Amino acid sequence: MARLHRIDLPFCLYHVFSRTIGLLRLDDIAFQDSKDQNKFLEYLERYSSLFAFHVHAWCLMTTHFHLLLESTEQAALSEFIRRLLTAYTIYFNRRHGRHGHLFQGRFKSLVVDKATQLLAVSRYIHLNPARTDRPVDPETYRGSSLRYYLKGGEPPYLVTKETLNWFGEDRMQYGKFVREGMNEETVLPIHARIFVGDKSFGDRMKKRLTVLEKKGSQQEGAKRKRKEAETQKAENLIGLVAKYFGLHKEAVKSGVRSRGITGLARTLSMILLRENLPWTYREITSYMNLSYPSSVIRQIAKIKQKPEIKSHLRKIIKVSLALFMHLQT
Repeated sequence: MARLHRIDLPFCLYHVFSRTIGLLRLDDIAFQDSKDQNKFLEYLERYSSLFAFHVHAWCLMTTHFHLLLESTEQAALSEFIRRLLTAYTIYFNRRHGRHGHLFQGRFKSLVVDKATQLLAVSRYIHLNPARTDRPVDPETYRGSSLRYYLKGGEPPYLVTKETLNWFGEDRMQYGKFVREGMNEETVLPIHARIFVGDKSFGDRMKKRLTVLEKKGSQQEGAKRKRKEAETQKAENLIGLVAKYFGLHKEAVKSGVRSRGITGLARTLSMILLRENLPWTYREITSYMNLSYPSSVIRQIAKIKQKPEIKSHLRKIIKVSLALFMHLQT
């Protein structure tokens, strides 16, 4: 079967899910306890903020997860999920003494018709605990966002308002809606293996893709402005690092094969670019005047290889970020 082309658009609702590589072995259970779940949600909060995504719902099962996500101005679903899963896998492997990939290949993503399918997908995700070999009451399951929909107290990154508006913001009515789904077989209307909605929705999305891909489109202009803003943020960040070390900004930005303080400043800059901008390794490579993305990965890996500078770098990052955030306010 041909590999589906992933749709990655601004202002688009997605149902994202992925399974672990092994379904029965203990070391391939993705969420072994609440600490694992909380760490995944910590990364979800971090990267949904970095990539400006809204999180409408989640459910973390032992061997898989479901997310209901909505992009805003930026089309960055692939990089967002890649960062999320990479960060969580590194954490999980360190904590549980394992190696290698945790989740299967490419994550799956379905484009959801928000106007007609938001509620259906939200319910489908929240009912996952009840549809296993060992069913659990979804309302008491701690690994999903349902408890926040029912009782409130949701974290800032979880957007419940749009879903609850369909029920007059009555949380009990939403709970009733979810429970009703337990008495019927909930099947999402998937069209063309990638759209949750009818054929007309799929056709509209295909037309939208065609329009956005044209040169001079409104989306192209918005993308250019966003890139300019990100580049300015990067320039400010490099300037702060250069000032901290008493270096010229261009030396930090362009000092290829540099060592000593300049090399340390460049490594620190790459880490800060990675953590504070939604850039890929390739984009950071270009900005820092390197030849290959592997150079960025290798520079960042120096922290792990040189424990004696890890603490020092952490302090510099903290000070630099504080200065950087002050500059942005």
